[in-house]
Amino acid sequence: MTESTPRKRSRAACLSCQSRKRKCSGEQPCSTCAQAGIACVFSDLPRKKRARSGSMYRASLSGLDERQRLHPPSDGRTHPVPVAKPASSAPGSAASPGSYTRVNDSARPMSHSLEANSGAAFVRKLGLRIDPARAPRLHLFAWNVGERRVATEVSVYPAVSGAGPISTMISEDEMRRLARIYFEKVHPCYAFLDRQTVLAHIAQRWSATSISAETAEQPYDVVLLGIAAFGHLFSRREMLPVEIRIVDAARILLERSVLGADTPTIDTVTGWVLRAAYLRMTASPHAAWMASCTLMHLVEAAGLHLEIEDPEATGLIQAATSEPQVPNGTNTVTQPSNHTNLRRRLFGMARHLNTWISFDLGRSRVVLHGTSSHSPSTPATNADLYHLLPLSESLDPTGPTPQDLPDLETALTAVLDLVYTEPSLILVQCNLMLCIYRRVRAINPHAPLPGRALDRVLALAGRGLRAARAMVAATCPWHQVANVPFQVVCTLLAIDNRAALALLPDAMTTLREVLAAYDTGVMREAYSTAYLLIALHQRRKEDDTRALGDVLRANAAAAVPPVSVPAPQVHQSKEDARGLGNGGEVLATAQMPMQTQARVHDVLGPVSDAELSWLGDLMIDMPSLQNFDLDQFLMTDVPWPLPEMGI
Repeated sequence: MTESTPRKRSRAACLSCQSRKRKCSGEQPCSTCAQAGIACVFSDLPRKKRARSGSMYRASLSGLDERQRLHPPSDGRTHPVPVAKPASSAPGSAASPGSYTRVNDSARPMSHSLEANSGAAFVRKLGLRIDPARAPRLHLFAWNVGERRVATEVSVYPAVSGAGPISTMISEDEMRRLARIYFEKVHPCYAFLDRQTVLAHIAQRWSATSISAETAEQPYDVVLLGIAAFGHLFSRREMLPVEIRIVDAARILLERSVLGADTPTIDTVTGWVLRAAYLRMTASPHAAWMASCTLMHLVEAAGLHLEIEDPEATGLIQAATSEPQVPNGTNTVTQPSNHTNLRRRLFGMARHLNTWISFDLGRSRVVLHGTSSHSPSTPATNADLYHLLPLSESLDPTGPTPQDLPDLETALTAVLDLVYTEPSLILVQCNLMLCIYRRVRAINPHAPLPGRALDRVLALAGRGLRAARAMVAATCPWHQVANVPFQVVCTLLAIDNRAALALLPDAMTTLREVLAAYDTGVMREAYSTAYLLIALHQRRKEDDTRALGDVLRANAAAAVPPVSVPAPQVHQSKEDARGLGNGGEVLATAQMPMQTQARVHDVLGPVSDAELSWLGDLMIDMPSLQNFDLDQFLMTDVPWPLPEMGI
């Protein structure tokens, strides 16, 4: 380079050149990005204001470079993308939540990470705090009661090869029995079906006279199959072969509906709600999360997140569930108000399932933008779980406005103020309370809850344990039946006070009852892990007690030195006791009144006479203390100094 053309240095380099360690021309776009055909991006923030660590910074840059390389602009031009600003800052934009949080992950505290609501992360942190060497691994313990055993008894139903229409699997009477079980045990908590509509569809489905009508698949079959699966789940602790066929038939029909070209109907969405809820209680966490995410996308495709009068809903909202033809020729027509409320309940159930499954796994939930659907109408605030949805969704740690400590304490108070009588709703309330408490501890682990909040938390935990035992006795294997007792055990160990430890036997008894009712690998693992955590906690307490005992034993002799003085005979005077008598040895405490010795014992605890002999010796050797009232001196409630004694 000649002297006439001095070397030029750009004031700033684009992110791509920084990650590739290339020289940047500083132009927009720079020469390197223009030749490579990739987007040229400059950071809007000054370098000195960045608080990222080196590894996180390189990871974010490599991720940005990979996204730019895999998804180049469609028009072939380069577009500046300000990475330090949220994508929603542009007018009219509706970016996904990840577009904002991905850039700011390093600036978020642990309480604002995806794992903040996860019970698995809480258990792992608890184990590391108690004993890092023997802490349980990061795992979702007590996700549900586990996969039930298949019954060995011979089924009374005819064997069929593969899945088929529901009318060929069970009879109408059996379907009515299963529907009755569903509305008695499931509907009080998951209220999104109309009982009269379901019964009318059952009558219509089994009233067909022609063989072709009986064997043909009907749109409402996915709903009936889901109800039948829940009826078997909530009536038997072992699986019958017919339940396996029912679940498999529902899966085939629902997966076929996803691959279809038509817009999903309300019947399809209802079937997916039942499937996601069934998988939450019986399947693995990943399968349940995938089903809940698919459900949310189907809700958006069907337009259930929009109100009927919303102009954007035109062409999306499908007709209501197909009206059944009952045998007498009359139709059961759903009123428009009921139809609107059922749509809102379906959307609410989908949000509830996806939100809490995502929270438990520490994964992203599906957020539908442009939602205009209102909350479903409920007869009372303690009748179902729909009024808890806004509070549950506000706990999203990666949302645009994550809650701080005062907000969480307010939410905790609101949850504790609710009063439920249905055991399944008590478990939902207890699960929400435990999640909020985990968030509070994540933000401020050493500060106690204000006022009586901690006592109310323990009281609700006790109600949750009683509700779990009642559900087990009634053959209602809700997922909270396993999850809530296990999380209560972990929460009590984290609180670690006298009241919490007093509730610990009740929690372990409840967990053992669930294990006895559903002896699955999941429950055995959960019970063993809870037992391990308690054993580690006890060992740590014993180590702490042993350490304190060693300190006391090492300093006991120096704390109160024993002193012996010449003792008088039994009938000796005070002068003889001061060394003028026969020289016998007795303890000086014999000179103190019995009431004074009792006071010394109450104040100083159980000590030997030798350790108290220096008090009597001190009073004998110092004449000025002859009138000193030692009993009054040892009284802790007497003010100091004592003017009547001249002190």
